[in-house]
Amino acid sequence: MKKTFIIPLTLLIFAFVGCTDPEPEPENPTIQEDAVAWVLNEGAWGMNNASIGRLDKSTGALENGYFAKINGRGLGDVAQDMIAYGEKLYVSVFESNTIEVIDRNTCKSIKQISMGNRGPRYLASNGGKVYVSCYDKSIARIDTMSLEIEGACNLSGLQPEGICIVDGMLYACNAWESGDNYSYLYDSTLSVVDLQSFSEIGKIVVGVNPSKIKVLDNHRLVVAYSGDYVTAMGGTAIVDLNGNSITHVGIEASAIDVYQGNIYLYSTTYDENWNSTYAFWKVNANTLESTPILTPYAGLFSSNYYPYSIAVDPANGNLFVTAASYNSNGDLYCFGKNGQKLWQSETSTFPNKVVF
Repeated sequence: MKKTFIIPLTLLIFAFVGCTDPEPEPENPTIQEDAVAWVLNEGAWGMNNASIGRLDKSTGALENGYFAKINGRGLGDVAQDMIAYGEKLYVSVFESNTIEVIDRNTCKSIKQISMGNRGPRYLASNGGKVYVSCYDKSIARIDTMSLEIEGACNLSGLQPEGICIVDGMLYACNAWESGDNYSYLYDSTLSVVDLQSFSEIGKIVVGVNPSKIKVLDNHRLVVAYSGDYVTAMGGTAIVDLNGNSITHVGIEASAIDVYQGNIYLYSTTYDENWNSTYAFWKVNANTLESTPILTPYAGLFSSNYYPYSIAVDPANGNLFVTAASYNSNGDLYCFGKNGQKLWQSETSTFPNKVVF
């Protein structure tokens, strides 16, 4: 494990974080068991077939196309992310450039918000607002009462991907963008946005091409970065906002989630012919001990049928893994705390998130 320090500019950031009053949340944060979860399916690029399925967690019964059944239409082209906030679900639909606002209980559409040509990616919520990372290198802010875009914060990095919020600060992964002659440019930083002033106040160096980010606890973040696929290796970083330091875990994560002080992830490795193999891990965020998990099931996956997301049910610790294939519908697997397979259900195309 390698430990590095955050660039000096962020010393000002952490001092500012300590004196920021958290904004009130519009919902009760207590985690309660709920039999229903929602499965977001990205859909195939250009096919306009993004969808949402309704899942009975206890049995694994999954009703695909549930959003279309209720609303008489689909979500659009390439659903990127979905979050639950208050009594609503929010879905970013990248190619369609929309944010779909949905009643959390009925899956009935409340409003479809046009994002112009921003390219909406990932979502986070705080203080009655929903924030959206956008490929025009900005963070858009949506008021959850009016359901209107009320402002945007321009970022100084490359195109942003994953975002999260801790103690009045939003952290955005500055990932990559296309360069000249089919080349690619890669960033290595998180932008730090003060939500009170809604402005970028600094950056944190985490690793080349960061894309996924999760809140580990009230002063730590977990970031997955992919490298440049040539010389810079990918990895997983734990950012300590109080200690002003970063710890690098020696595993490259394709997707991450967190639960009770542990990081759950899967990693992808390739041979000389670009054939892929997969491994699943649980990493203790305090000791950095890495434990292989789901080993009997890792062999299910290959270059043609591969993991697409990982999520832990916060109510009971069950682990959900989605799988995708280029030529068919995907699957959703549910595993118990001891790694036993509880059930498997067929999803729609490219299932990329489970929202509890």
